[in-house]
Formats: sequence, C-alpha cells, structure tokens
Amino acid sequence: MTQITGFKPVVSSVAISLVVSSLNVAMAANILSFFPVHPESHRIVKSALMTELASRGHNVTIVSPYEENNALPNYEEIIIKEVLQLSEVFGKNVFKTGKDSGTSKDVALFIWKQGIAICELILRHPQIQQLIHSRDRHFDLIILEAYFGDCFIPFSKKFNAPVIKVSLFSGTPWMYDWIGNPTELSYVPDPYLDYTHKMTFSQRFWNVVTAYFYRIVRTYDHMPTMDSLVRKYYNFSEELPPLWEVELEVTSLSFFNTHFCISYPRPLLPNAINIGGMHLKPPKKLPQDIQTYLDEAKHGVVYFSMGSVLSSAYFPEPIKKAFLEAFSKLKENVLWKFEAESLPGKPENVKIGKWLPQSDILAHPNIKLFITHGGLLSIIEAIDRGVPVIGIPIFGDQKLNIVKTERAGLGIHMDFNNISEESVTWALREVLHNPKYKEQAQKLSKLFRDQPLTPMQQAVFWTEYIIRHKGAPHMRSAALDLTWYQYFLLDVRLLRVFQTKL
Repeated sequence: MTQITGFKPVVSSVAISLVVSSLNVAMAANILSFFPVHPESHRIVKSALMTELASRGHNVTIVSPYEENNALPNYEEIIIKEVLQLSEVFGKNVFKTGKDSGTSKDVALFIWKQGIAICELILRHPQIQQLIHSRDRHFDLIILEAYFGDCFIPFSKKFNAPVIKVSLFSGTPWMYDWIGNPTELSYVPDPYLDYTHKMTFSQRFWNVVTAYFYRIVRTYDHMPTMDSLVRKYYNFSEELPPLWEVELEVTSLSFFNTHFCISYPRPLLPNAINIGGMHLKPPKKLPQDIQTYLDEAKHGVVYFSMGSVLSSAYFPEPIKKAFLEAFSKLKENVLWKFEAESLPGKPENVKIGKWLPQSDILAHPNIKLFITHGGLLSIIEAIDRGVPVIGIPIFGDQKLNIVKTERAGLGIHMDFNNISEESVTWALREVLHNPKYKEQAQKLSKLFRDQPLTPMQQAVFWTEYIIRHKGAPHMRSAALDLTWYQYFLLDVRLLRVFQTKL
C-alpha cells in the first residue's frame, strides 16, 4: 500500500482531531448514577461504564457502597458504606437455608426486601438529602441499576432528565415492561427458572405463572412500598404521580448484560440494548505469586470461585470435605478463592486466596477449568476466555445461566445440595478429560467476540444518544400508552365475537 505523505493530510488529521475534541467538550453532560447494590460484580460493571463516560469528558456523580478512588477530576463519588453490611449477612446465610436456598420465589422476595432496606438507608443519608434539597445542581441524565433503582426515579423529575436503567443480567419480564418491550413467554424463559427456550407444556405453564407472580408482587406490594419511601424522603413528592407512572414516563432506554450467543434470541425494541461483556478488558499482569503458581503448573490449573457475594468459607463442612478430597486426587493444581486465612485439610496442590483477579486468571493459558456459581459476569468471562466450566448455581438467575452453558456444551451442572466426593470427582474428570468441552468453549469465544462494536462502545454510544436527543422520545413504544385489554386486543376480539353471533 502506498503511504500518503505531505502537508495537507497532516493538516486534515489535526483539524479532524480538533473538531472531535470540541464536539466531546460541547457534548459534556452531567450524569447522576445510582448503583447501590453491594456485590463486587455490580461494582465492576458500574466502574467500567462510569469511568469510560468520565474519560470522554462527562461529569459523573456516582452513588455506591464502593469507593473507587478514581483520579479523574470529573468523577464524583458519594459512598454509602453501610450497604456493605447487608452483603455480609446475605453471604453468611445463603448456604444455611437447606434445600430451599435456591428457591426462586423465596430468594427473589428476599432480594426485594433487601432492596427496600438499601433504598431507605441511602435516601436518609445526609449527602443524598442534600442532593434532594439542592437548588444549584443540574443533571442531564440519570443512570439507575435496574433491580434496586426504583426509589431513585424521582430524581428524573427533579432535574428534568431522562433515565437509563442497567440490568446486570438478561432481565426479568417486568424489566422489559417499563420500556414496553414484549416478552413472549412461550419461548422466553423467566431468568429465575432453569428452562431453555424450548419448553414443554408444563414448563410454559409455570413460566407464565412465574412471570405474572413477580409482576403482581412488584405492582401491588413492592412498588407501593417504594412509593411510600418516596413520599417520606423527597421534599417534592406531593407533586409526583404514583411511582410506577413516573417510571414508565421517564425511562428512555435499558441496558441488559447479555448477548444472543449467551442467552436465547428474543424480540427487542430499539431502546433495549444488549451490552453483555461491557466490563471486559484486556488481561492485566497478575500478582507475582499467582503468576508463578500458574506458570509452574505442569498439568494445568482448576480455578474455583463462588463469586463476590457467596463465600465458600461458609460452605457446610461436608461440602468443603468433598471438594478437598476430590482435589487431592487431581494431577492438576487448584486455585481456590476462599475467604478465610486458612483451610484445614488443604492438599498440597491447592492454593487459596481471599481475593483473586478472576478475569485475568481465566486468560492464563494454563487454566483448564473454571468451577463457578454461575453468575452472569463469570459466565461471560469464561466464554470470552474460552474456558469450560462446572456450574454450581445457588440462587437467582444462576440456575438459568448454568442450564444455558450446559446446553451449549460449555460445561456441566452440579446440584449444591447433592455434592459429594464422588460427584465432584466425576465432574472434574468429565470436563478435564473430555476435549469436547474445551473445543466448544473456544467456539463460543469466537462467536462472542465477533461483534461490530465492543459492548462498551455500544453502551457509550447509546448513552450519549439519549443525551443528544433529550431522552429520545421517538424510541418510546406506543404499547406503554395502551390499556391491558387494548394491548392484548381483547376489545377487538370481543367485537369479533359479537359480529359472529349477529
């Protein structure tokens, strides 16, 4: 290829750079975001998105339980550390609830109750009250975490700013409802059920029951409770309509942390954007002790982590013993995220650490297998790095995530309540010694990476699109303005029945 040289191309490139820079400055917006949930995985996604927006010149204010110590001058943090205490309680109790620990109904209702506690804790905080009563602050956009963001919706009214909601997983039916996006329950499984997109009659029945159960509970229990918190803590609440009406009015766009090669295909409106893998970054250098441990593992390494909320240190003793005995039989080494100083009975081929850089570890060529709870970020990282998995789901969408990975040939599913030395040994041998899992992991990695834009580029583009177009009302679905009987065409069908009888 001939290289173009000379004065004009240089001037042109400089001019283009100056124009782009001036546009970024002109577009700089004030963004207020609430990411109040305590799991580390939520912090990772929040930090990735908000840091990128700040690096593009936007002035971001983040309410969160985690302190990032971000050096950017336009990155303001309001830290509510008290929220972290709720995380510790949940992590200790989830393994002690017996065989019902993973029941979707109980866990979902528990999470909603926890969300109410988090909301009240944050709304009464002096810095948030100061923000509520402020007269000299202005924001052009509000970004809310989808699960626990309901009580912060009134900030949209205060600042006359549109709302973007961010779901840290593929989303529930009611999360799609607030933008008018259809959820076809005949082939779109509820994330709390371990169904695939090809359901039996019985599964389709329970899929409908589950979806409408949560919709009813949220509409008639959760949202009225949130509405009462709004009336209690916002000084302008008398001017507000019911919270659910405000939500439908101001929500301009929703991000969902999924991708069609991870999840199942489903219809999406223009303002429902998949950004699965937004948190992914190129691998960074590992701490020296971990780097050495991985490099020197002649037969490879099994990486074991139950995520940021579930602590394997709180495993019942029989479960710990089953893993330790199974690991002792391996020729491979094991790197285990274990949240205690010591692990009695630990074999020589096992190394533990309270905190481990998971994504960077999974990128190491000696990682042969990932034992995971099935959190979506963990599954995305495994797919991106091409590592097969053994999934041990505990609650929430983890069951569905692991069912998807098993059906995709990425790994196998283990029932936490039936773990034994024999079952762990069989699972390890199956995934480590059967090449089909590694081959499928590498195939899925290629599919996932084959995108025109990175997930982060997608997220940034659509965020700035909403800012540029003042909430982009042209993308709002007319379904939001229909009554339930109009939406389901019951009035038209009823007319048809009358016509038939005439």
